[in-house]
Amino acid sequence: MLIEKSNSKSHIIDGNSSLVGLKTKVKKGTVFIRCSKRNVFCTLMDTLDKKVKTSCSMRVPAYENEYNERENPYTRGLLLGNMFGNKTSELGYNDLTIYLGAGINKGRRGVVRGLGQKGIKISLIQLGTGYPHNGCRPSKVRRKKFRTKPKISR
Repeated sequence: MLIEKSNSKSHIIDGNSSLVGLKTKVKKGTVFIRCSKRNVFCTLMDTLDKKVKTSCSMRVPAYENEYNERENPYTRGLLLGNMFGNKTSELGYNDLTIYLGAGINKGRRGVVRGLGQKGIKISLIQLGTGYPHNGCRPSKVRRKKFRTKPKISR
């Protein structure tokens, strides 16, 4: 039995040179997602905490606006996730841990969906800032007295 190794894949070759097994190397990384009001920032780091790739939702190419709707952060995040997923797969990262850092924005949800659509395995999603699903109980509404007689102006 002969084992042949290349950069990212190792092939096990039998005596009659048929392909017996195919093993792929798993490259792990961490994606930090930071949000502002209208922008989403993604940073890819390897396991040794070295910055590999950084991207921003403002760099995403413009999409065709079919229904003339307002450009929302979710669509920008989805496009950023697709673009960022292509870059991470080109760099060879197969397994990602996602840390959703500061900021509450719908764009960060789009980035996670965009990365998932590219076939990259997401092993963990960690929330940095929590947000209330229902929130605190609202204060009592002030009852206003209704006038029974019309106000006479002089």
